[in-house]
Amino acid sequence: MNKFIVLGFAIILIAASCSQQQKDCLDKQEHKNVKRIGQVVKLKKEYLDEYKRLHADTTPGVRDLLRKYHIRNFNIFLVQLADGDYYEFAYYEYWGDNYEKDMGKLDNEPRNQNWLRRTDPMQEGITEDQKGWKVMERIYFNY
Repeated sequence: MNKFIVLGFAIILIAASCSQQQKDCLDKQEHKNVKRIGQVVKLKKEYLDEYKRLHADTTPGVRDLLRKYHIRNFNIFLVQLADGDYYEFAYYEYWGDNYEKDMGKLDNEPRNQNWLRRTDPMQEGITEDQKGWKVMERIYFNY
């Protein structure tokens, strides 16, 4: 009877391994079509605490809207540089089929508009002629 238990366990492990390999292969295929976006913006010092509070993990904000319009893996990083100013670096992945269309729909969501009315004044462009987030050029990717 122990042989049957061991054999059954081995079959489960092999099946799980095959399933994981197939999933990894599918994930790699899906990743080929992902649009990856990096952005940078300056955060006004006087809004540092409020901005962090708005983006705390416990604050729902517009997270569901981002998912609704195929945005995944959205991250915002904050750093204070030697000049004393704070800069935010954002990274996200777009997994949909029509980026411009989905971003237009997101822009028209009343809750997103309200969110941006709250957060946009807390930020400024990194150059005088730029407003808001500046898209960065991706120069390297390692899957």
